[in-house]
Order: sequence, then C-alpha cells, then structure tokens
Amino acid sequence: MRSQYRRSLSSALVALTLGAVTLVGAPPGAAATPDGTSGPVIYDGGTWYIRTTPTSGPANLKFSFGRFNNVRDLPVVGDWNGDGSETVGIARIGPPGDFPGTFTWHLRNSNSSGPADISFEFGVPALTDTLRGHPIVGNFDPSDDAYEVGYVIAGDTGQLVWTIRLNTTPNSPEVTFTYGRAETDAPIVGDWDGDGVDTAGVLRGNQWLLTNAQRQGGSAQTVFAYGTTNPAIPEFAVSGDWNGDGADTPGLLRNSPPTERSGGYENWLITNENATGAADATFRYGSDAFPIETEEQGSLLFLPRLTIEVT
Repeated sequence: MRSQYRRSLSSALVALTLGAVTLVGAPPGAAATPDGTSGPVIYDGGTWYIRTTPTSGPANLKFSFGRFNNVRDLPVVGDWNGDGSETVGIARIGPPGDFPGTFTWHLRNSNSSGPADISFEFGVPALTDTLRGHPIVGNFDPSDDAYEVGYVIAGDTGQLVWTIRLNTTPNSPEVTFTYGRAETDAPIVGDWDGDGVDTAGVLRGNQWLLTNAQRQGGSAQTVFAYGTTNPAIPEFAVSGDWNGDGADTPGLLRNSPPTERSGGYENWLITNENATGAADATFRYGSDAFPIETEEQGSLLFLPRLTIEVT
C-alpha cells in the first residue's frame, strides 16, 4: 500500500454519500503500482523496523531516519522517485507555538539512514486538541509513477478537507476537495480498485467508506464493515496490498490481550477483499517494546504503524 494513515477509529454509523466540493477534476489514465505484497512497519522514535512481507517474524530492515524520540516527526512511506519501491519519509510538524504551523517533508529514496533526498514545506498541522491535520501519501496523479503528498484537516463546514500537492517541485499545483465528516471520520488512503491510482477513504467506527474517484470527493463507491463493534476492544486501522494483486484492502491492529488500551498492538488481522467478512490471515509483528500510548479518549494524533511495498 501506500499508505498511510492509518489512524484512530471513531464511532457512529454509515452514510453512503459524503458531501464534496471538487475544485480540480482528475484526468483519465492509470499509474503504475509497486509490485509485491505490503509488509508491516513500526516507527519508534526515529528508528524504523520494516518487514517486507505480511508474516510473523523479525524486521528485515532496521535503520534511523527522523529525530530521536520527537513526537512532532510523523512517519510516512511512498515511492518518491517512481522506481516502483516505497521508501521512508517524515512529515515534521513546525515548532510549538507556531499555530497553525507547517508540515516540513523530509523524503528519502532508500530505506536506510542518511539525509533526506527531498525536502519542502507544505500543509497545515494545526496542532490543537480539536483540530488536527493528518499527513497523507499516495500515487494520486496517474500521469507519473512518483507519489504525491497531502494533508487532511477539519473544515469550517464540518467536513474533512483534503489537499494534495501534485509534485515535490517548488510552486507545485494543488488539488483540494472534501470527503468525510470531521466529527466522526478518520482518513485513510489506498488503491481500492487496483488501477494504480490512490484515492480517498474514511473510517467511521468499523465502517469503511471508500471512493475510487481520482483526486475528488463525492459518494462512496464501496461501503462495508470490517472490525469489531465491541467498545472494550480498541483497534487501529491500516491498509495494504496483502496478496500482491495491486489493490489495497483493510488491516487491523489489536493488542494482546485485546482489551488493553496501551501496548504493542502486535496482532495484525488482514483481509484481501474490500467487503465485510472475517480476516483472511493474521500475523504478529511488534511487541510491548514498541507501545502505542492512547490518550484519555483512546484516540491518536498519528499511528506509528505503516505498511510498505519494497521491491
């Protein structure tokens, strides 16, 4: 997959249509998709632990990229140079007191320690208790194979506002649209239909509302439940191409025991369909050495668990 966001789940039930205002439409065409399956990633205070397949076992790659134990460095992964393999990056929130702030993106073209290959400022973290900007990454533009970056933030009308930068060069054009509800939804990105282009999705409780519309909102084409309805079992969502067919599908993280709210969330439950049903496979990756500490309400600013396609 592409990534990311991979974030807190909230409660409420599903509505098929999500309000949207499209400022820029998407051209026809399809982009290339990285080959292979998605593997799980743990980001822990500047250190990356990457396993290249969705199976139990130790990390295949371990290295440092990002500031040590700095909560304002948010991990992302993407194919920044279009070579077919996803690599690491950091979306860095501006210094405290710099409201609404700016994301500074530091992107690296290899999964290893070293300086960023690409750096630029883009996006609004707006880091407060009630207004939070989420960095997103994906191959949103079918005209090339390199990934783009963006951010999602709560809008004035109660909707989620998505803004995507179309390349990493200075003065890049941007696309803005609305998709999802600010009060109940968490954004997630994926190539839901396997056409090589990443599009928007939101989670509303255990409901997944996905659109295949390129760089625009509108109505959800696919709506289904995946995950528990038991409030005593916290879950965190990721998406990935678990079987290598080119389409991204849901994954869930559960703790051990599942009712604990803080811990490693090492149990990954994955499905190969964007449809309601049981998990197709489970595996363990991580431990309490890499804890996810929830806030009082059980929500997260950003989930330090990602998926990656390394070829």
